Amino acid sequence: MNRDTKDIVIVVSIAFILIVVAVVALMNYSGMGSPLTVVESNSMQHSTDRSSLGVIDTGDMVVMVSPDKTSVTTFVEGSKTGYSKFGSYGDVIIYKRANGQNPVIHRAIIELIYNNDGTWSAPSLNGYEGGWDNNGNKDYMHMSGTFSMQGLGWRGLSAYIDLDTLPKHSGYLTNGDNNIASETRTYFDQSTTIAGDLGPIQKKDIKAVAGLEIPWLGCIKLYMNGKNINMIPGNSIPCLTVAVIDVVFLFIVLSIILSFIFGSSERRHREKGE
Repeated sequence: MNRDTKDIVIVVSIAFILIVVAVVALMNYSGMGSPLTVVESNSMQHSTDRSSLGVIDTGDMVVMVSPDKTSVTTFVEGSKTGYSKFGSYGDVIIYKRANGQNPVIHRAIIELIYNNDGTWSAPSLNGYEGGWDNNGNKDYMHMSGTFSMQGLGWRGLSAYIDLDTLPKHSGYLTNGDNNIASETRTYFDQSTTIAGDLGPIQKKDIKAVAGLEIPWLGCIKLYMNGKNINMIPGNSIPCLTVAVIDVVFLFIVLSIILSFIFGSSERRHREKGE
């Protein structure tokens, strides 16, 4: 085997080992057999036409974390502690829908608890400094009728829901960071067809919690499937192209370094007469 072939074998072997290590690390971090999902809509973007690192955009891949390995911090709770993920307070969850529809990846905004008297309570609103309203009533332990929260999403909109229409069980109200019904308001998923008749998202409905973003890579799948290509931010493909070129360049540099190292080693052996 000549030196050039050896260099190629070594580089390929290193690449294979790195891929195996990365896959094992992802599965360990995730706690799931299939830890990756592709974001197919723009409901979590923080721009109308640009992708940003640290934000979930159309065409990104997300590393999912099993709900058995982590807890869910809501937007309300995160705003009080400073905990944030993907450009805003609280966690982003992936929840399952009925009839084989794709799961939804949206932010958990607030946890509601159903009271036996037919009202709802939201203990996390205690000490919450953001705006909210329940028919002018600030009793967060006995809520009914129209509930709203202000300052949601990257546009800082108000989200609304009629609590009296919800199925009678506790769970999370959710919303996409980019969802908008008008220039001034939006609606929680549980008021729309997004969540269907699920109502507040129960723990059994949560498929995973979004853990890490792998930017742009999922664009390949969207193009292959011809799905929601118009939603892909304009800078995603150029950024993906540059990232791929960087990886290829890295392996070329690695190959050159290995060639130099092994070439120097062979020269030393020859000089010693070995």
